[in-house]
Amino acid sequence: MFTEELYLNRDGSGKYAFKMDMGQMMGSMKGTAENDSVYEPQKLDTIVYFKDILETYKDSIDKLEPGKRQALEALKDFQMNMHIDEANDEMDMIFSTNFKNVSELKDMEDKINKMQAMSDKKADKEPPVESKSSVSYAYSGNTFKRNVTIKDLAPEVLKQIDSANQQTSMFLNGSTYKIIYHFEAPIQEVNYKDAVISADKKTLTIEVPMDSLVKNPELLNFEVKLK
Repeated sequence: MFTEELYLNRDGSGKYAFKMDMGQMMGSMKGTAENDSVYEPQKLDTIVYFKDILETYKDSIDKLEPGKRQALEALKDFQMNMHIDEANDEMDMIFSTNFKNVSELKDMEDKINKMQAMSDKKADKEPPVESKSSVSYAYSGNTFKRNVTIKDLAPEVLKQIDSANQQTSMFLNGSTYKIIYHFEAPIQEVNYKDAVISADKKTLTIEVPMDSLVKNPELLNFEVKLK
């Protein structure tokens, strides 16, 4: 399961967290590992601060072209919390950051791919596959928008993306993508028919099958009107 959680204050600041629950995938792979005679279940709880990784690889990053360097430097305020308990089929990764303006969260999927590469001690490595969609967020007055647009990518890049999606489809089977947004102001209306609004009108929840979202990223385009 993938969960995108956001806390939005009236002034537009807030906190963002993206959680990847890979326990199901770990359970499906455990049988192979357990056949190893020296296998010992791993247990780990750790926090990675990306500003520390950027400092460690500063010399290498400084040699990158400006665009790639700026993309990495944009991750300095993020942290990753990782929990692994193989014996109980638990594996969670949470990427989080605070923001002053929700527009700072643009293209989070590409940022998360980059952070995963960095956490593997490969700070200057490109994400294996680019995302074919771009997600942006906007908040003005009493209106919040989550906007998804499809990128204009070269045919060979689209082919790589489709190939990668096919390779991961087995692990994504049955997975869901859940959005949980908390607003300081009460929700007046949402233009998404399956949205669930909490009793106090301040939390919005939307959940869709992951395979449907991969096929149609624009599925999670919506607008929220606040009081």
